[in-house]
Amino acid sequence: MNGSLHKKGKYYYAVIAQKDNQGKWQQKWFSTKSEKKGEATKVLRKLQTELENGTYIDPSKTLFSDFIVDWLDNTIKNQIEVTTFDGYCTNVKTHIAPYFKEKGIKLQDLRTIHLQNYINEKYKNGRVDGKGGLSAKFLKKHHANIKKCLDYAVKMGLIATNPISNVTLPKIEKYNAQYYSIEQLETLLEVTKGSNIESAVYLTVHYGFRRGEALGLRWRDINFKDSSLIVCNTRTRVCTNVEKKPKSESSLRTLPLIPKVADYLKTLKKKQSEDKLLFGNKYLNNDYVCKYADGTPTNISTLDHAFKRIITKNNLSPIRFHDLRHSTASYLCKLGISLKEVQVWLGHSDISTTGNIYSHIDFEMKKNAANKINDLFSKVAG
Repeated sequence: MNGSLHKKGKYYYAVIAQKDNQGKWQQKWFSTKSEKKGEATKVLRKLQTELENGTYIDPSKTLFSDFIVDWLDNTIKNQIEVTTFDGYCTNVKTHIAPYFKEKGIKLQDLRTIHLQNYINEKYKNGRVDGKGGLSAKFLKKHHANIKKCLDYAVKMGLIATNPISNVTLPKIEKYNAQYYSIEQLETLLEVTKGSNIESAVYLTVHYGFRRGEALGLRWRDINFKDSSLIVCNTRTRVCTNVEKKPKSESSLRTLPLIPKVADYLKTLKKKQSEDKLLFGNKYLNNDYVCKYADGTPTNISTLDHAFKRIITKNNLSPIRFHDLRHSTASYLCKLGISLKEVQVWLGHSDISTTGNIYSHIDFEMKKNAANKINDLFSKVAG
């Protein structure tokens, strides 16, 4: 395939001769967007290769919705973890691509205003169930996905600049974690007895596990002889259930087996053996600690829904399952455990994460001090 460079104004253009549908030769001009001949030559060669292989993407004809799906499935998929890719899939195929497909906007015509309108619309009415908009936190991820896709388009010479650079995102409101007191945790343990999520709640209350750590715990990770357990596996879910290593090196940790927990786990293991006999060949064999009676590993979404349903039914304060982790950290701090010890127990990579817990504990301690001061001078008339 013949090609040459021609300069028009500041930029070089690649001129490539191609046969049309009737077999006649025609010249096509492509902007290299380059003022330097060396860089323009590289663009020319790349264009010739893509045209010969049939992989050339014409930005003037390609819809942005088609481009981002193609980028998702054939480019970024091989560069990121499967859990990250699942998140990209949800954002792109459920939200981004359908929105821009309906608009019919071509990659080359995509402007900042189109992307700003997308963010604004999704913030108001973006939920799939029709119950309002997506959170600022989720839209930040959408923004990141689109940015990475369009950065790739710029790198490939399909567009000159990334139009998402000047898009304004809604402010993310800081989430104030909720905590259960010891009394509330005891009530929770009582009301979850016999439920499908009993083991996950029990382990999390005692160890402050992340949700994925509790659901990823396997019997092989527990050593009854040495009275220890290893946190070395997590189960997470975006579109599908996925097993992977914990999020950081500090998350990989060995903890002593609490005597009460050891007794609980021995009883649980015995019950699971009985369930296996009861279900026979319908039992799903696996090594997970947290599972249903038929052996199916505890479903991540079901855990969240069941947890919410149980605390609502029993008039407990509304909290997320993850807030049980904060609650564990809270009572450890109240017991006088040092910040460093709590950090190691919970597997925080940064001690400042652990330190944030003290903002909650500190005020409770101040209230306690205030009450004691009040009692101290109670005999003195006000």
